[in-house]
Amino acid sequence: MILKVSTIDPPARAKRDQISPRPAEPSALKSLLKPFASLRLTVVLLALTTILVYVGTSVQKEMGIWDVQRKFFHSFLVWVDLRLFFPLWSWAFENLPGRIPIPGGYTLIGLLLINLVAAHTVRFKLNRKRAGIILIHGGLILLIIGEVVTAVFAREGQMVIDEGQTVSFVQDIRDAELAVVDPSPIDQDEVVAIPSARLEKRDTISYPTLPFTIQVDEYYKNSLVLNPMQLQQMQLKPNPRATAGAGVGYTVEERPKASGVEVSDNVDFPSAYVTLRSGRESLGTFLVTTFAENPQDIVVNGRPYTLQLRFKRSYKPYSLTLHDFTHDKYTGTDVPRNFASRVQLIDPTRNENREVKIWMNHPLRYAGETFFQASFKRGDKTTILQVVNNPGWLIPYISCTAISLGLLIHFGIVLTNFLGRALASLVPAGQYAVPLIKHAKHRHQPAPTPGFAGLLIPGCVAGLCVLVLLMMGKPPKQDSRFDYNAFGRVPISYEGRVMPLDTLARVSLRIISNKSEVRLDDGTKLHAINWLADVFGKPERARMYKIFRIDHPDVLTLLKLDSDRKLFSIDELAPALPKVDEQVVLINKVPKKNWNVYQRKMMDLHGHLSLFSKLADGRDLYIAPPTESGEDWKTFQQAMIAGGNASAAQNATPPRMNPGLAAYIALIQSYNADRFDMFNSAARDYLGYLTSSFSEMSRRVDFEVLFNYFEPFVTSIYFYIAAFLVMLAGLLIAPARMVLRRSALAIIMVTFLFHTLGLLGRIYIQGRPPVTNLYSSAIFIGWAAVGASIIIELMFKNGIGNLVAPIIAFPTLVIAHYLAGSGDTMQMLQAVLDTNLWLATHVVAVTMGYAATFLAGALAILFIIGDLFFARDHETMFHKVMGKVIYGILCFALLFSFVGTVLGGIWADQSWGRFWGWDPKENGAVMIVLWNAIVLHARWAGLIRSRGIAVLAIFGNIITGWSWFGTNLMGVGLHSYGFMDSGVFWLGLFAATQVVIMLLATMRGAIPLNRSAQLA
Repeated sequence: MILKVSTIDPPARAKRDQISPRPAEPSALKSLLKPFASLRLTVVLLALTTILVYVGTSVQKEMGIWDVQRKFFHSFLVWVDLRLFFPLWSWAFENLPGRIPIPGGYTLIGLLLINLVAAHTVRFKLNRKRAGIILIHGGLILLIIGEVVTAVFAREGQMVIDEGQTVSFVQDIRDAELAVVDPSPIDQDEVVAIPSARLEKRDTISYPTLPFTIQVDEYYKNSLVLNPMQLQQMQLKPNPRATAGAGVGYTVEERPKASGVEVSDNVDFPSAYVTLRSGRESLGTFLVTTFAENPQDIVVNGRPYTLQLRFKRSYKPYSLTLHDFTHDKYTGTDVPRNFASRVQLIDPTRNENREVKIWMNHPLRYAGETFFQASFKRGDKTTILQVVNNPGWLIPYISCTAISLGLLIHFGIVLTNFLGRALASLVPAGQYAVPLIKHAKHRHQPAPTPGFAGLLIPGCVAGLCVLVLLMMGKPPKQDSRFDYNAFGRVPISYEGRVMPLDTLARVSLRIISNKSEVRLDDGTKLHAINWLADVFGKPERARMYKIFRIDHPDVLTLLKLDSDRKLFSIDELAPALPKVDEQVVLINKVPKKNWNVYQRKMMDLHGHLSLFSKLADGRDLYIAPPTESGEDWKTFQQAMIAGGNASAAQNATPPRMNPGLAAYIALIQSYNADRFDMFNSAARDYLGYLTSSFSEMSRRVDFEVLFNYFEPFVTSIYFYIAAFLVMLAGLLIAPARMVLRRSALAIIMVTFLFHTLGLLGRIYIQGRPPVTNLYSSAIFIGWAAVGASIIIELMFKNGIGNLVAPIIAFPTLVIAHYLAGSGDTMQMLQAVLDTNLWLATHVVAVTMGYAATFLAGALAILFIIGDLFFARDHETMFHKVMGKVIYGILCFALLFSFVGTVLGGIWADQSWGRFWGWDPKENGAVMIVLWNAIVLHARWAGLIRSRGIAVLAIFGNIITGWSWFGTNLMGVGLHSYGFMDSGVFWLGLFAATQVVIMLLATMRGAIPLNRSAQLA
């Protein structure tokens, strides 16, 4: 018997298992680094960093910036008072007990660096898909290294140079030294410099080359030196202790340390009392202070010396001689338009001898140091140059380029994949792109095609909106024979900007009364330009208009006014004006940052009264345009004097008069005499002259008048409300759902176009990028969010975009409307901000980051609220789609926020040599970056899913609101503008509502709907 034996091949999988090599044992290094490579650790470290930045910002209300850096950011452990978590509500939490420890900046930097290196060593592999991540993390490692290099090695100081003076040293205004100079050697001065750390010990100091000892009796880190008259004015007791030298009779008052970021309080001025002794003989007690520019002369054993407490000096091998300092201001203001220094650079060691110009945003880089035009002293004869030596100055540029490129690559891949999946899921007309309520496995839900009504009705709605908006541009209808509209087109230079009288009228009336019209006793309304004409030509009538808004009860009581009213006329206030003046004198003795609400309201009233007086008087208004090249606008008085001088020089009869002055006089006189024919003729003739002589200015002014008629942003508010109501109706009326959804989208798209034209109009009028102040940032945030919402709606066609667009647009435009009450929204920019490059990049990018974060937060709110209507066990496409959309928008938010923040650092480095200064606004921007990074890393780590992303995105609203407004409301830092008394309340209320909505995430399915309900 022959047996045939067959072999059966093992399964392919088993074969592969047999031939595949055993996985290599992880190396000892990877085993060691694995715990540090955790994404969860990343989330914890980023959260701790966010907390550290926040408390390091809030503490700046009571601590100088240099102390904040040392204690919080350049430390290993920080004990934080709990009250620092509520900086805007210190009155309520001032006595909150308790402290908590958190890692300091150095600790967090070290741990983040270890975490990054460990993650790339253990988890990440080098491939094309990981290129973006590798660039991002590599750039972050470089950025951390750069911060360490800057913190350890960077040095900065100032050169203060008078015109004609030569300076060869840099002074550090953060530190002081007591200098004793022996000028007797022929070739050089012998200097003994005693550091402030030694002076603070208040002991006796001796030096071998000095024939006397120095006993430090008292040392003040920050002080005010007052003479007897100043002491009397400040109601302080004199305490002169100096018995010799220039300080006899002066008293030193100790002051708190300067904040370091406030414009008005950024330098400590140390002072000291020192007693000099030669052997047993006392040479006297001297007052030495950094306030004194000149040293004090002393003679010991017939040898002259000088004694001076000065800022710490570092001498250089080169010198700078100031030839000329120029300081240009905007017409009629103290706002610097430009300041520049023309200096001679001389360096014998390098054979350098050349003339250099240094001005804002244009530094000089020489010998490893950078010279920035930082400031100047009063009198416009002294320049202050910031001198920075930072060996790591280039590192942030390289690292930030790498990170930005990495973000673009990584999120570009994410976006491409997301759009690919979204487009693959789209179906032809007749089906919804993404049904939100049906179970996730049902990809598509048949739906009726739009049909004739679905196309016609939204089209008609869009056409009607366009028609209504076009009608808004008509000039206001006047019942008078005076041509007020022509009068409103007459230009004037106000606060450095050429604007039409129509704008001046609207801005002034809004400042005084918070209204753009005057409501008369008979119920009728008076247009702003009519009111201004009365102020100019009929002041007795204007004094009767109730325009002064007073709503603080204490102010009303003090002035003995009717507490049931809010608006009063100047005639009604006249008896109380002496009391207002008395209060102003008292309030001015208090530092502005310490004013309470009553004091601010009283000063606001005083400012409103002063504005009215300035308009009614007219002599200080810049109404006369230049008649020759290089001239500025002139006030009424200046034009009268200039005209008289020119006429006298040319023996002109009648006197030669500026056309603007002549028109102004003719308009006022004819209006006062009720001669409408002369009034209208004077306005037309002057406008004709301007059109022929100043065509560009005339076109711009006329356009601004048309812009005022349209009021695009106020008008847009009503249309966004209408779109929201139409979309809500679509949710409630199932048969008309598609038509109403499409109609709502039509309204939003037309309004968005109008919103866009408004932004372009501001750009043309101002000659600037779209965002230059808080007002324009609010407009831009709403605009960007609406644009993104339209894209979302066009992609998914489910109504979510229609809902979220007005949810963001309405509050942002309302915020802008109330911000407009503080003055001209197109005011001129200070010299450091006078750069369209950085305004168009840094400011726009940061504001786009605000908009994207708010948009993600608004979508998250809809997610949480919508979640209330679903059963707890019912996973829907609503959750999947919304989670992905929020995730995608957060990616954009991180990209724009980071790039914008980095560009701001580069701008700061180009302006004054400090890439990062820990200013509250800077810290707020980086908090947004950190928080968005926390949300994304938490998602990647699997800590959260769709609902968790939504909850954290809502908290992102709070952080963005804090960065946008909270940092301004703190009242410290370079961005402490836009303060509003009610701002703290509204910001707190906004944060509270966000917390409440976050808590609603725990109530899923509280209001379950029928599963057949359809949101589309």
